[in-house]
Amino acid sequence: MLKEVLFKIAKGSFMGKIVGNAFQYCSWALPVKKVYSSKEVIAFCHPHPSYENHIIISPKRAVKNLQQMASDRFSKYFLKIWETAKDICVMYPEYSDAFAIVANGGKRQEVQQVHFHMFTNHEIVNEYSAQEQAESFFYRDSNICVLEHPAPDWKVHFVIKPSASRMAGNEEYEDMYFRSVLHSIELLNNEFDIVQRGYSLVYQYNKQKSDKECPVFHIVSGKKLK
Repeated sequence: MLKEVLFKIAKGSFMGKIVGNAFQYCSWALPVKKVYSSKEVIAFCHPHPSYENHIIISPKRAVKNLQQMASDRFSKYFLKIWETAKDICVMYPEYSDAFAIVANGGKRQEVQQVHFHMFTNHEIVNEYSAQEQAESFFYRDSNICVLEHPAPDWKVHFVIKPSASRMAGNEEYEDMYFRSVLHSIELLNNEFDIVQRGYSLVYQYNKQKSDKECPVFHIVSGKKLK
């Protein structure tokens, strides 16, 4: 009962900073089933799961949304989220073969504290294959390239990937790439108004197909086409 009440309260727009501060200063007291906790990140079972093995991963800081996470002050937490996901895969075998991570923004974001949904057995986007690349790039620099999905299943559907193959263990490049992924949200918003539409940042991992050293992200917005 308490979890349900707190979950409803957390959806209020004025509660985002309070939720973030609760994660930061008293995560030990939250009435949730924790699956992972570190100095920077907390992960717990979703109080009202929509998917199989549905957990929430959030920084232990008051960060309102992905756009705010793009700032120099908070961007490090984006990388920490992915490091946490790797740790969870080691700790919980149900995530080791395939999972998805989704963060909602704009009108799609219910709780005004940035958070990531991690779950299994549900495909959010069509897989991207480098063999069927779109010819036109929306944006490209030394860190990332942003291009239209060659087989989109959303009204707005872009793929974000590294400009070149990343060397394993290159932490400096990894940091720049993840920062660039966040900054690309603002670029797409300026062109397609994705914050007003509502959008999702999606990563899908499949042990059979995914390149562990080169994560590919999707940004989708608008209506689903299929």
